[in-house]
Amino acid sequence: ERSTLIENPNNCEAKQQSPFHSAPALDVDWQSNNTFASSSTDMCIQVCKLGQYRSIKTFQGHTYEVNAIKWDFTGNLMASCSGDMTLKIWSMKQDNCVHDLQAHNKEIYTVKWSPTGPGTNNPNANLMLASASFESTVGLWNVDRGICIHTLTKHQEPVYSVAFRPNGKYLASGSLDKCLHIWNTDSCSISQL
Repeated sequence: ERSTLIENPNNCEAKQQSPFHSAPALDVDWQSNNTFASSSTDMCIQVCKLGQYRSIKTFQGHTYEVNAIKWDFTGNLMASCSGDMTLKIWSMKQDNCVHDLQAHNKEIYTVKWSPTGPGTNNPNANLMLASASFESTVGLWNVDRGICIHTLTKHQEPVYSVAFRPNGKYLASGSLDKCLHIWNTDSCSISQL
């Protein structure tokens, strides 16, 4: 499917369907009640508003399909990850990426923002980003500085999921190796809860 479909959950009817991409869409994430973004195998990210049938912004820079996109809790920054082994941070205030992050040697499957920093219940803790890679690692990123602060390496197979605990102190990662690891985000060691 090359279009993004918005449905009304009250009556299960399509509210909006628009052909924003020239290839299959892989992920969608809401920035606000009216604005969302979608990523695709066409290597583009389209930012769209309800009621408008053209995107309001297009982000380009990945050289392979864009697997996942996630807005931060303020809606100011969006992270994207790709089969091109990069993670990019985007802002609506500029056309080019804010950061082009590279620390993985294989495809990055998904990303998650920590529930920390401005706009969260943990405003005094640093904002972080986690990335799950097919190289069996998890990257933990300092977004302000644009650097990988830790590479978590206990998995034996591709990592498909990452999730922060609501206070941001722990990160869970799941892999094809049938293991789920819980990491302490301060020490970046596997934690015993």
